[in-house]
Amino acid sequence: MKQKRKETELSYVLKRITEESSNGRIRVVLVVNSRSSQAKKVEAEAIRPIKRVILGKTGLLNVTFFQYGVMPTDVDDNAEKLAACLMDGDILVTLGGDGTATIGVNAAFLSGKKVRYYTLPFGNFNDIARTVRKARGGEVYGLESRVDSEHFRFALCYFTMGMLAESTEVFDESKIREKLRTKRGRLCFSLIVLFKWFMKNHKKRFIPRFRYELDGNRGGVEMAGISDVVILNGESMAKLVRGGDYYLNDRFLVRMASLQNIFTMCWFMLRGFFMGVKGEKASKFKITFEEEVVGGEVEIQAEGEYKKLKNVKNIEFKKTKEALQIL
Repeated sequence: MKQKRKETELSYVLKRITEESSNGRIRVVLVVNSRSSQAKKVEAEAIRPIKRVILGKTGLLNVTFFQYGVMPTDVDDNAEKLAACLMDGDILVTLGGDGTATIGVNAAFLSGKKVRYYTLPFGNFNDIARTVRKARGGEVYGLESRVDSEHFRFALCYFTMGMLAESTEVFDESKIREKLRTKRGRLCFSLIVLFKWFMKNHKKRFIPRFRYELDGNRGGVEMAGISDVVILNGESMAKLVRGGDYYLNDRFLVRMASLQNIFTMCWFMLRGFFMGVKGEKASKFKITFEEEVVGGEVEIQAEGEYKKLKNVKNIEFKKTKEALQIL
């Protein structure tokens, strides 16, 4: 089923490239991470077929080709470098998991260019691909996070802050990454890894006391005990949690919760899987910390890509003003 879906997605991309090339000259920009656990599959099942169509003997004369290789730095650095390469009219296609896809999303928004975006999924969760597939040929509005009034990152599907964000660090461990390269049932393996991490770390304090504002209206002060903040915009979060079509409008979903108890965590996941996340809808959400962040740090992540923020006073989430065109 998965293989058939990949083939269907690839066929769609090739069809759209062919259609667009009949209207004039275009450039296809591929984004690839050669160090990812699925790099060999990406090469065999996506890059080679695309190159055959574009560069083969019967190739498309109106299409030029550019490939960006993800560098071993971070999402933000790669997004900036890729953004500098983009031009109006480009078709931007990311090949890989959500980590590679979010580089493309951020680059597209940062560039300010009129590009058409798509992603072919080769990851464990593929939340961005799921949302993009639903929005084929249309426009989507992403999320922007700002830290102390400065731009931090864009996301199409979700941000989390706190325990869920910190848990993603475990996938950077060399042993875990190696098993993800070779092991079947990567999703089940990932969930087992996360469960073990939870049992070991759930008693930590993840988010200090803060006050919040929804759409500019100040809310109550949340005392210590909130472990997670979830900002949901796409069709899903971590594949299992149901989202919505907030990416089509100017709203997103906000959920603040304490998930450090095994039962509350299980209920959150079960409810999210069957009914979706319960929360409040907003177009702007701001957190201001009431005390120093414990250890001088707070963890935030977008679509699996995390970062520790130090000496933070406030974090704001809002919808992007400009829409991203989907191929």
